Amino acid sequence: MKSIPFTIAACIVLLAGALTSCETELDMTGIELNRRLVVNALINDKDQLSISVSNTVGIRENTKPGPLQGATVRVKDQFGNSTPFSFNLATNRYEGGIVAQAGRYYRVEVSAPGYTDVWAELTMPQPGSFQKSNWRDSTGLDSFNFPTGTLTVNLNDPGGQSNYYRITILYWDIISAEWKSLSPATNDAELEQDGIPTDDGGYVISDRTFNGKKRSFGFITPFGYSGQTPKFLVITESLSEEYYKYFKSLRDYQNPGGVFTEFTPVFSNVKNGVGVWAGSTIFRDTIQ
Repeated sequence: MKSIPFTIAACIVLLAGALTSCETELDMTGIELNRRLVVNALINDKDQLSISVSNTVGIRENTKPGPLQGATVRVKDQFGNSTPFSFNLATNRYEGGIVAQAGRYYRVEVSAPGYTDVWAELTMPQPGSFQKSNWRDSTGLDSFNFPTGTLTVNLNDPGGQSNYYRITILYWDIISAEWKSLSPATNDAELEQDGIPTDDGGYVISDRTFNGKKRSFGFITPFGYSGQTPKFLVITESLSEEYYKYFKSLRDYQNPGGVFTEFTPVFSNVKNGVGVWAGSTIFRDTIQ
């Protein structure tokens, strides 16, 4: 039997030790958890602000943190206006009846008994320069030889700054008479590679490769929409940098590179606490 070279043998021993150490349970007794407030709100310029407040939980706790009632929540703008938010039992979120405006600064402040006060701030992005989307039927065939269509989303990206976008496409369900997520495939190689998929079938992308240029994104629509009106709703958003960082970190956290790759923490911009306070401006375009 041939002997294993020393360098290779040493690597095997180190690898075995590393894998074994991954299975070692840490003694958590005596460690006290410093509970912190968790504040989450992805706000936009079309809907009333709605803020989720909960708290962190210990590693060994099996229960998920629920909504935290009894907190004091306020939102302040750049003019010094301060709006109190109240807990809504129907939505389990704090609401204040205001809508954020493009280009303005907003600061959220949250306090609750037994927790350190937390706060976060953002400046709402300016509206994007979005053109009307267009749809063409019978541009391809699916696996059953039924005709598919192509929906094209167009935008003019302003140069000299970093911009971030989110594209979401809905279809009109004639049975339930409501908009539902379409989650279409894209025929755009760059969007497929660099875009960040969202849970509702959309994509988040930066303008890194098309800064200051016109850009079109194509999506493949399934068979069966040519005879109905309306057909699709295209929601295109300009995102704050915090919004983009949150989705990017969420993707990186959910898709680690390997056993020796450190997990990327999910982005948080809530001071003294955890969570994300980010904003977007929305352009809605209905395809009839």
